[in-house]
Amino acid sequence: MSHVLIAGLGQLGQPLAEKLIAAGHQVSGIRRRHREIAGVDLYVQNLLDEMILLPPDQVDLLYIILTPGKRTEQAYRDAFLTAPRRLLDALQAQQPLPPVIFVSSTAVYGNVSGKVDEESEPVPDAFNGRVLLSAEQELSMRTVMSAVRFSGIYGRNSQRLREQARAIANGEAELPAAKWTNRIHRHDCVELLLQAGQGWLAGELMPPVIVGSDKHPASNHDVLTWLAAQENLTLNAPADIEPAGKRIYSRFIDEQNIELRYPDFRAGYGDE
Repeated sequence: MSHVLIAGLGQLGQPLAEKLIAAGHQVSGIRRRHREIAGVDLYVQNLLDEMILLPPDQVDLLYIILTPGKRTEQAYRDAFLTAPRRLLDALQAQQPLPPVIFVSSTAVYGNVSGKVDEESEPVPDAFNGRVLLSAEQELSMRTVMSAVRFSGIYGRNSQRLREQARAIANGEAELPAAKWTNRIHRHDCVELLLQAGQGWLAGELMPPVIVGSDKHPASNHDVLTWLAAQENLTLNAPADIEPAGKRIYSRFIDEQNIELRYPDFRAGYGDE
């Protein structure tokens, strides 16, 4: 039995904790609000506060799955730079740092075109991607780690996108410019995090960068057209326009032969 510490018990961290417990691991967790999870040794705190509370037992693997409170550069710096730095400082004061799995984003690749995977050079062009890339680099200088760069995470509520498709089909909104979209269902995110963690706990040297995205990048026009059709509406999108933007692929998913529960948007949006 290994001891896993998860900083951030939200839509990814909580189901991940449950899967780790089911696999027989000891799990401790950090979250800002008191909401217990069966089997998790919980430490309720804000990692920006002065005192950091940590479990007394040796931690064998650390997941950092934090989210900013606002979409501002300062909020991102607090969540992805200051909080992890303070957490690692506190943990290093009581033990050698364990491997870290840090949840990042494909925003680090910026607004590029063409195929993107783990070997692509990150060129962030917005503050969120720049902060996340800085966080990855800082963590990698302190301990062995895997940065898991997820594309658009979905699976809880697609109402906004469905409303957009409905409005376009009804002539109440304009069709946006064609672009590639990349996504991964939150259930598959959890499975990917579990696979990476099991590798580290088994003594394997896991990749420093893991891309988490399903195998089928899709045009936003195709997604909106399909969603409209689910409500028996017709959305007339031109079929001969090449979408702009990047198409994201995961070498890790292919090399690990991971079978996604939701391999494309039709499977994911069809099972909500």
